[in-house]
Amino acid sequence: MTDEVISLEETVDVAIKKAVRVLAILSFPALLISFYRNLYLDFLPSHQLVLSLIWIIFVILSVNLKLIDRHRLNTLVAIMFLLFVAVSVRNESTVVGSTFFLLAVGLMSFQHSIKLIALVSITIFLVTHSLTRETILFGLSYEFGIVYQLLNLSIYLVLIFAIKKIVGNYVQLHEEQTNLNSFLIDKNKTSYLQVAEAIEDVNAEKERLEYFTVTVSSFLKRLYESMELAKEKKDNMPPERCMHEINEIRRIIEDHANCGDQIRHEALSISLAEFSEDLNYYFELHNMSSRPYLDVTQQDTSGIKTKYLFPSNLCKLMAHHVVEYFLENHLIEKLNFDIQLGRRAIGKQQIYINACGSLSNIQHENFSDNFTRKDTNKSNSSEDRNIYFAEKIIKQMSGNLHIEKSENSVNCDLNFWVPIVGD
Repeated sequence: MTDEVISLEETVDVAIKKAVRVLAILSFPALLISFYRNLYLDFLPSHQLVLSLIWIIFVILSVNLKLIDRHRLNTLVAIMFLLFVAVSVRNESTVVGSTFFLLAVGLMSFQHSIKLIALVSITIFLVTHSLTRETILFGLSYEFGIVYQLLNLSIYLVLIFAIKKIVGNYVQLHEEQTNLNSFLIDKNKTSYLQVAEAIEDVNAEKERLEYFTVTVSSFLKRLYESMELAKEKKDNMPPERCMHEINEIRRIIEDHANCGDQIRHEALSISLAEFSEDLNYYFELHNMSSRPYLDVTQQDTSGIKTKYLFPSNLCKLMAHHVVEYFLENHLIEKLNFDIQLGRRAIGKQQIYINACGSLSNIQHENFSDNFTRKDTNKSNSSEDRNIYFAEKIIKQMSGNLHIEKSENSVNCDLNFWVPIVGD
């Protein structure tokens, strides 16, 4: 089954090509007979030359040539009219050549209007009639010839209108099928796009749900550890800090329920020192639990009073996922976040954070180099969920993330851009 749409002109052209191929084969014996008659009996070389040229044209029309595509019909009509003239002049009667005249008129009906058919056919008939003495064969009366021609004319008219009707119905059917096919193609494209969009929406929703699950799970895990520690030490400070953590979890759940957005984009106009303090307070609950101590340091910016527009929640969640990656994949003794100022562009400032985790002696002694390479490849290929989500967050801030593992430590380099509010 092909999607190619064949027009009426192409259909007629292909049919004529097959027809003239059969006609050329069947007419070859007649051509040989005409050679004998016109060259040996009557000696009419000009007449035989015309017939030979017509047969050669039949052969040419029957082959595949782009040069003659879509021109076979008009060429065949011209040949039929030429045969009508030649045969009528040769036999001194238009009655003898009327068959070719009938074929020419019928072929014209496929593509040309009735007015053009009438004009061309009448003109050629009158010219041919003037070149003949119009003798009547078999001793029949002249009146019979007139009646015969009128009968032929009636057949011509019936043939013309019948073919025009068939062609008109074919064109109408062809247009209806083309329109229907176009409608079905457009509908299929629309359905395909809708299915693709639905699959994309499902995948996006699955990813949002996975992010929501991973984030809330890690928050609850940290909260549970802190509450257990507070219970053991009978300390009242962690529960107060845990209330802030519960509020963060509630905010994430509400954002996901309301708009499916996992992160509320809250921007704070603060300095680098204030950003470090904010991040340090965010990990205060982490340091209260039994987890490795997290230290947040920064470059000396005492002489810099510039304010930057930090996306606070994005930065905190990004740092949260990086820390969770360290804790889930490595035996860490100590974590350090070192915050530095990077390059400066027009209205933008690059922030550089080096998250360094010192490996414990147990992991250093017991884990082979193969594990180290495997773990590094896992980190770099973003197979770890926490790193995957951290990368997604940092890309929203036009930044990137890179993890490198050495013998004694694991380093995660993060850099992103923030707008400069004012100096």
